[in-house]
Amino acid sequence: MPVSQSAEEHLKLDGISVSFGAVNVIPSLDLSVCKGEMVALLGPSGCGKTTTLRMIAGLISPSSGRILVGGRNITRLPIHDRDMGMVFQSYALFPHMDVLRNVQFGLQMRNVSKQDIEQRSKEALELVQLGQLAQRKPKELSGGQQQRVALARALVIQPSILLLDEPLSNLDAKLRDEMRLQIRALQQQSGITAVFVTHDQVEALSMCDRVVVMRNGRIEQFGTPTEIYERPATAFVANFVGRTNRLKGTVGSDGRLSAAGQPLRATAKLLPGPVDVLVRPHRIALKPSNGLAAAGDGNVVEGTMSGIIFIGDLVQYIVRAGGAEIVVEEATRRERPSLGVGDKVQLTWSPDDTLVYPDDDK
Repeated sequence: MPVSQSAEEHLKLDGISVSFGAVNVIPSLDLSVCKGEMVALLGPSGCGKTTTLRMIAGLISPSSGRILVGGRNITRLPIHDRDMGMVFQSYALFPHMDVLRNVQFGLQMRNVSKQDIEQRSKEALELVQLGQLAQRKPKELSGGQQQRVALARALVIQPSILLLDEPLSNLDAKLRDEMRLQIRALQQQSGITAVFVTHDQVEALSMCDRVVVMRNGRIEQFGTPTEIYERPATAFVANFVGRTNRLKGTVGSDGRLSAAGQPLRATAKLLPGPVDVLVRPHRIALKPSNGLAAAGDGNVVEGTMSGIIFIGDLVQYIVRAGGAEIVVEEATRRERPSLGVGDKVQLTWSPDDTLVYPDDDK
């Protein structure tokens, strides 16, 4: 269940900025994470998400601003005093130690009693379902098993905050799917506050309570996965999160919208000028054209099929319309009427699914 927005604030970044020499990587960033919440920092390479995570961990010092945990200012605290667990992209397991000793290492560094070390390390390994592999070395484990050891090592110290730096990027697609579910279940079971860095939108949307979309060191939008996907604040967010068709359009002085050589409808209030029109491929209906406009108040675009791509559970239809190329996605269906390249087709979609933004290229 999503964390209530009235929940207690746990982690706060207050006016944080980072500069490396003359390069201002993060101009100014404000972020608040609730207790028990899992938040994703999502964005393309170079957007500042990993720098932000490393600042929280204490691996990078901010140029200005404050980092607060539970109201306590930890901005200048060393790493070992921050009470945080971190899972690295490379897992960073000690190759000469077996699984059990890897998990116990953090507790030993904190001078925990031998009895507590044994009990807590055993519980951590059972939590990630690796108790039976305690005596194996990292090289004897699969990628998913190594990932779970890294998680157990981070969780066993019972940190205030769990930090994850693209921990699934080295796994194959099927294993990533499995580990997404396991990490989310572990986070919810433990109730720990977690910050998760990824460039993969599927990971962010499926695992986290809220998502921070970053661009050029700034936050473009911060909201729930549904808000980010259904109501993107900018054209960048709409393009980055989920697949979209992007059409160049205009809004006339009368407020009417047109793109792909056709008049279109949108529910948002539009200002005159050049615009970007975005439509999700799976929100578009496709049928053979009969030369007649579809009934109703939806958008109707006539075009010609220029390509068909089969990708297992989906079929992508590429349609040329008014000088633009529009992609339509449908779930694979055996009863789908035959359509071929060169066929005239009609595309329809709801005004609610027509996202319009000021032209980003002007």
